[in-house]
Amino acid sequence: MTIPSFPIVTETDAQLPLYLTSIGHWEAQERTKRPVGFPDFQWLQALSGTGELTVGDQRYVVKPGQGFFLFPNEAHAYRALLEPWDVHWISFNGNLMPSLLKQAGIERSGVFTTTAPDSLITHMKSIYAMSLTGHPFMGMECSKLLYAFLLDLMRNVWTSSPSAADNYMKLHPVTQYIEAHYDRTITIDEMAQCIGISSQHLCHLFKITLKMRPMEYVNRERINKSKEWMFREPGMKMQEIAPLVGFETASYFSYVFKKVEGMSPEQFKRSHGR
Repeated sequence: MTIPSFPIVTETDAQLPLYLTSIGHWEAQERTKRPVGFPDFQWLQALSGTGELTVGDQRYVVKPGQGFFLFPNEAHAYRALLEPWDVHWISFNGNLMPSLLKQAGIERSGVFTTTAPDSLITHMKSIYAMSLTGHPFMGMECSKLLYAFLLDLMRNVWTSSPSAADNYMKLHPVTQYIEAHYDRTITIDEMAQCIGISSQHLCHLFKITLKMRPMEYVNRERINKSKEWMFREPGMKMQEIAPLVGFETASYFSYVFKKVEGMSPEQFKRSHGR
């Protein structure tokens, strides 16, 4: 058993986008029942044994390699079905949580399969070690580590969905095609032909996977390449860069650049001292 850590959350810590409230490890997780829930978000990662999570009327079996996410103030209970049930757990809060959960597609408490559980455990051990240091800025340091953990958790949980992983892999030839041909006209039909689907289906895949339309992605690729030209050849004018990155006119290039970056190409150059 690892002695749980309950770091002091100062008023300053509570203003951080993310902050740690507790963390620990039970080699033999005991039965836990919380009729009024728990005040913070929690993630519990199972290493061995088998457990059962109950949230409302829903019952879930938790197997090794899986974890379960608990929302604050929601009645729940969990217990071992096959002992010893080895579980690492971490509790946290912060105003960044709603947007992170939305991006990860986690809408409710439940059990999730993770693609790289060892990576998550490594994060949790690092956070635990930091929480015990007495570092003068321990809350901030834990917040940084917690953010990395949650990003990794989001990737683990999100890509463990077969449809999400499949969509990313299916779009990979298209994004490679865009990178290779950004300097000329690219049509949606061309991109769709890369993977043998209709243009409508391609638009749907981009929307649900990357949250943008295909031509938005193309233009972002072009804008990124234009930035490379600005740094590589600071003396080049915008009307010279525009055709090199697939824009027919400098005016349209400037329009798209400002729409994507919130500033004109000239302002971008000046802001970077070019």
